[in-house]
Amino acid sequence: MKVHDIMGINARFIEPSFEALVDESFTGIILTLPAEEARIVVDENDWPLALAVRDGGAWSAASFLLRPPVVEVVERYEELGGEVVRVTQDELMLAMREYYSLLMLNSTPMAMEDLSPDRTAKVEDLIASVWNDRRGEECMDCGCGSGMGSLALRRQGIVPLAFDNDAGLIVRGLHEGRLDPARTMCIDAALLSHYARPAPLGLALMAGTIANFTAPMWKAILGELFAMTDETLVTVESENEAETVRMWALGDGKKVEMFENERDAFYDRWVCIVKD
Repeated sequence: MKVHDIMGINARFIEPSFEALVDESFTGIILTLPAEEARIVVDENDWPLALAVRDGGAWSAASFLLRPPVVEVVERYEELGGEVVRVTQDELMLAMREYYSLLMLNSTPMAMEDLSPDRTAKVEDLIASVWNDRRGEECMDCGCGSGMGSLALRRQGIVPLAFDNDAGLIVRGLHEGRLDPARTMCIDAALLSHYARPAPLGLALMAGTIANFTAPMWKAILGELFAMTDETLVTVESENEAETVRMWALGDGKKVEMFENERDAFYDRWVCIVKD
């Protein structure tokens, strides 16, 4: 369901991106906009999830899904008057991710096609060999790129939640249908816990190159992914990189299985399965 179907109005969210939904400065902005009418979205416990205000014929909205509302939000709604819309947090989250995915699709230059059908088949076979009984479970597709991993996951009946910080690649994946707008985010993966709830599974394909100057970034990204999942499949190019990932995971108190993946001589050559 789209945001405008939930809210019953065609509102423009003042946050420019999904990533900006955590920025509390937008709460102050929505409260100071000139308005004649308001509409508030609440969950089943009457917790405010979004506020929309109308000035003339235009509606502007702000979301509190990823940041706490303040009492002034309710006071502004009561001052202006208007409708109350009830929805679950999960329903609104799907709609908000779709809203911003479609916004990217319509405004961001698309990256070149990078899908390799041969590699996709190899990744799908790897996933099937590791997770052959996880149909219906959610998997965080970290560094999803243009959606090759998400495509492979869906073919195994696993439900991906995809994220990357490269909007052009995400747009390519959305355009090709490999990424689901309602289950895709353009965010900094090192801040994953700000944008999503924990999930049973995680996937990080070709997590590297892990060199001296990139190691801190990858340690932060993978550490966040390990903390948010019960079991994560990580692939890298080299044994040294896999050993680095293994040591990071062990340092986080995880159990690790590391092996060479003979399906792929390059991209996904080494695999770490990281578990609680």
